[in-house]
Amino acid sequence: MFLESVQVYSTPGKFKNFRYDVDDVNSHQTGLESLKDIERLYNTITELEPTASYLSTAEAMLPTDHRWIANMKEVRSKTVSKLSDRSKTQKLDFRRSVLRQLTDLKNSYIDVYHILHTRARLGITDDRRKSRLVKDERLNISQKLSTIDLMPHQQLVDFQNRLGGLKSCFALTKSDLDVSPRCSHCEFKPGTEPLKASAAMALDQLEDELDNLVTSWTNVLLVNLEDPTIHENLELLKRDDRLLIENFLKSRQLPDELGQDFIYALQEVFSGLTKVVIKTENLWQALSAGGSPSTPSELRKRFDEYLNRLTKGREASKIRIMLE
Repeated sequence: MFLESVQVYSTPGKFKNFRYDVDDVNSHQTGLESLKDIERLYNTITELEPTASYLSTAEAMLPTDHRWIANMKEVRSKTVSKLSDRSKTQKLDFRRSVLRQLTDLKNSYIDVYHILHTRARLGITDDRRKSRLVKDERLNISQKLSTIDLMPHQQLVDFQNRLGGLKSCFALTKSDLDVSPRCSHCEFKPGTEPLKASAAMALDQLEDELDNLVTSWTNVLLVNLEDPTIHENLELLKRDDRLLIENFLKSRQLPDELGQDFIYALQEVFSGLTKVVIKTENLWQALSAGGSPSTPSELRKRFDEYLNRLTKGREASKIRIMLE
């Protein structure tokens, strides 16, 4: 009200009729200073808001236990405390000092995010490696062999899921992160994508696993074909199909060209077998059903009972158990 009332004294002539004395004017000094403080605080918050908003979004990107989060919370707590302290906000370098702290925090976030992004995503070279692996002949062989009921095809499914889960992104720059705290190209969010190993290392492991997968599946075929029960079935095959299997047993290696005739011959040989799948979580439940700790005999009894339930009514010699 006071400021509004003095607005009418806009010329020297009007000031001759000024109705307030010195004490009246001085009585409003505190209010005027508070108004200046509010204006100063408003300007400070307005200047800090873009960086503060960026940091708030960045906080939601990282895992909650990341050290950057702890640093950010500490800086935020100190900044809020300073903003509520009039003696500090009045200092000439206050706004510049706080902005520098927030900017340093933003820059450290950009470094952290960029490193995590590089680990979690395949670069251009590894992306090409992944493309080659998707088209790899070993994968093609595994896919053909997976059509045989005897094969542990879930291993192949898991492999393909992990390979497909590797994401590529090589467009992100630190300049991009200066604008937005999240990669606009792949939407990477470290807090929701746990990273045990880098994407490049995971790709290395998958390349090794694919080789081992083909080798282990080849051994599964050889071991079962040499089983006396299965070996008798070879005599029931047509001559050409039987020769394919016999050549495989002799060479101990899959044919260079894995044709449908070979796959069909294997399917015929194993057609009398029954595959029983035991999932590790189900086995765990069966073994712990009676509580723990347990004696060896108790565990053995539970396992036998579980196995008997799975194989009940089936010919034991023709059962093949697969762990998944």
